[in-house]
Amino acid sequence: MAGRDFGEVAERLRRSTVQVSVGQSRPGSGSGVIWTADGVIITNAHVARTDRARVELWDGREFEAELTARDTRCDLASLRISERELPAATPGDSSALRPGELVLAVGNPLGFIER
Repeated sequence: MAGRDFGEVAERLRRSTVQVSVGQSRPGSGSGVIWTADGVIITNAHVARTDRARVELWDGREFEAELTARDTRCDLASLRISERELPAATPGDSSALRPGELVLAVGNPLGFIER
């Protein structure tokens, strides 16, 4: 994969990465990924520690989110927002990976958003 391909991947994933906040003054902020275009967000269970959260998209829009599932053992949680036609990430097939191949992890826990 050429260097400019990484830029293209980063730009697509930037739009699929969200900021997740719990509480009034944003304690426990973390990031999440838009998993489906119809509003499913995947985040960490330690971030989504209550039944409700606030999700901010890359373009500044904010939505109330409802916790739909939490697995503390795997540290994963699923949230849902009432928005459609979202820029969902395209997950890869981890079973197709070989030792030595490059893997990208995406997140934005500090909430730096460049619009």
